Amino acid sequence: MPLPFQPRIALFSVLILLALAAWQPVQARVIPDLYEVIEEVPSRGTTDRASASRRGLERVFVRVTGDQDIGSSPQLAPVLEKAQNYLQVYRYKTEDNQLYLHLSYDPRAVNDLVHQLKLPLWPANRPGTLVWIAVDTLQNGRDSLRQEDYPELFGLLDGIAAERGLPLDFPVMDLNDQRNMPLGSLWAQDEAAAQRAGVRYSSDATLMGRLLQTSGQRWQANWLLIHGGRSYAFDARGDSMEEVALRGVNEAANVLAERYAVSTGESDGVASAVLVEIAGIDSFSDYTRATQYLQELAQVSSAEVLAVSGDRLTVSLTTATPMASLRDALALNRNLKHADEGPMDLTGYRAPLGSAQNPLRYTWR
Repeated sequence: MPLPFQPRIALFSVLILLALAAWQPVQARVIPDLYEVIEEVPSRGTTDRASASRRGLERVFVRVTGDQDIGSSPQLAPVLEKAQNYLQVYRYKTEDNQLYLHLSYDPRAVNDLVHQLKLPLWPANRPGTLVWIAVDTLQNGRDSLRQEDYPELFGLLDGIAAERGLPLDFPVMDLNDQRNMPLGSLWAQDEAAAQRAGVRYSSDATLMGRLLQTSGQRWQANWLLIHGGRSYAFDARGDSMEEVALRGVNEAANVLAERYAVSTGESDGVASAVLVEIAGIDSFSDYTRATQYLQELAQVSSAEVLAVSGDRLTVSLTTATPMASLRDALALNRNLKHADEGPMDLTGYRAPLGSAQNPLRYTWR
């Protein structure tokens, strides 16, 4: 909890310390290892290391851009051939008689390449996603999937989530979860039940899947992703429960990457100023955390503090991102609670959203 900070007017006297202050950003879920991969290699030879470095860098580009097919892009081929140029560190390790190569790529160099090639950039601040799964098999009927009962399946889901850079959580499925998300509600993909059951996990998004075995070797699945007041439905078919489950998580990553990826091409829209007003800034800690979060948004090229009045902070954001995408990014910070838009005047006119007369309004909590 923030400490009381009185008088608030003292905020003005410490603004100059902003550049020297040390703090941690407040974000939904920052993925720390987007630029690190592990590859199996047959030897420590230079040829095998070069091949592994190429494969590893392609995996990193999938995570960073959010595009699972980026490896087939012709413009990326010359970069992949020089993959070792972008390595920071590599090391070998042997487990169960298998040799592995740990590869760490330079984040700045990779991001520079993303901009040079005008590829999308999916910022490392990503929505944590809570996954509920129900299954209906020919032999055992319908049931909720528990991680303890299907460790291999959930291990595969963790693996595909790591490949896409999507943070996943799974419910513990104790009595509390079973009461809040009964099997019938899960199978019906009840959004109200998902909202109730997800409160204890504080997730940013919810993914619900129902997996149906239609014959001995055929499966189909219906998936529903709920995030930011929107719902996305998609289906999957395959030869196993594992296949349709992996496709569900993979498609969820596609949807979220498309929603949050930032265009880095020259065709970007013209940059403009968007004003953001944040109430509830009661301490210098609140101030530093809020301003740094805004300054570090990939959707924002600059963030300038315009005013601090009482507990209200007004910041001007320079961005070429569409308003809807900017608001999506801001919503990932759980400390920012969206407030109502400005009122209309007597003629029914409301000033443009993000203008000085009608800034984006939030409350810090």
